[in-house]
Amino acid sequence: MNHGSEEPRAPGATDRGAVPSPRRAHRDGPGRRHSADRVPDGRPGPGRRLPSLVALVLVAVLCAVGLVFLALQFAGLARVFSSEAALAVLLGAVTLAFGFWVLRRIRPVRAPALNASLTAVAWGLTAAPAAGVLANGGLSSIWAKGLGLAFSGVWGPALTAPLNEEVLKLAGIVLVAVAFPHAVRGPVDGFAIGSLVGLGFEVSENFIYSMNAVVQAGGTGGVVPVVQTFILRVGVAGLGSHWAMSAVAGTAVGLLAAAAWRPGTRRAVGAAALVVLAMALHWLVDSPLLGGLPGMLFEVAVVFLTTMAVYFTVRHAYRRRVRGALASEGEALGMRRSASVALASRHGRRGELRHVARPEQPDVERRQEQMLAIAEDRAARYTP
Repeated sequence: MNHGSEEPRAPGATDRGAVPSPRRAHRDGPGRRHSADRVPDGRPGPGRRLPSLVALVLVAVLCAVGLVFLALQFAGLARVFSSEAALAVLLGAVTLAFGFWVLRRIRPVRAPALNASLTAVAWGLTAAPAAGVLANGGLSSIWAKGLGLAFSGVWGPALTAPLNEEVLKLAGIVLVAVAFPHAVRGPVDGFAIGSLVGLGFEVSENFIYSMNAVVQAGGTGGVVPVVQTFILRVGVAGLGSHWAMSAVAGTAVGLLAAAAWRPGTRRAVGAAALVVLAMALHWLVDSPLLGGLPGMLFEVAVVFLTTMAVYFTVRHAYRRRVRGALASEGEALGMRRSASVALASRHGRRGELRHVARPEQPDVERRQEQMLAIAEDRAARYTP
């Protein structure tokens, strides 16, 4: 066996690391140019601009209303317990910054669009928790009247949270998908955006729980209740919290968006099953079935492992389609297959750049981004 043989090259193949300009793409046929000439610009296409604008305005208005409501709701507590509130805000900011970085990076190939990501977090921080505070009171009254105080006192959170919180977060994911149609075009996009909505919700809820813990301690515990709440809700339960449940529900939104919101029976059933799964996970977390630290750790493990199963399923399918699209684009551009497929990962792109002279790297990196945009566009158009 000849271990020194070179990888087969397409006619006119480029040197390793180099990415030719998409303008050099071959034609697929008379009058039809290869998809490399159609670089997506991220703007809503014809027929989508009005729904996108309406969704964006609706998100902005509801987030503003939610922010004002939450500020009025907790301004008094924040004034009385200013040190505790300041620490809760600081810990929330740290959680938000770290979570934002991690959850954007888990999207394969490239991070989700920044504008859609920020909008998703804003909804989770403001509109969803504000509406949740109102809905919690109403649903708690219904359970108390219909099921009795004793039963509702034990099972109320498990009956309430999956119905109102998951639905409110899901509404935000749908609005983001409509407002930024180029950012949510498939299950993997829905997973990422859903996780960011859940992250924002978790940060706001942590602040609310921290201030409630301060009050329950009689206002004499100082910052200890805030720190304890942070350790419990982020350090212990963080892996199985709102980001995970909303990521599962967001995957359902991505399934529908991939079919232009006109899914067939199989896709619609799959999306509905994912939403029900997210609600079931939330029910498990809030149910009184498992108590104590061992019970909490078990619940966190179930939620996290279920979420990871969904994630790796959609990740594998998406990466396979993107790699196939990159191989096709690379062949049309005269690139080595290994070089074009390597662009599907951040590590691969950095590796290819290292084979290019430093002065040429900015241009090559720009062409890598163009080629990725085209490949992801082709992958998103694939709807089995």
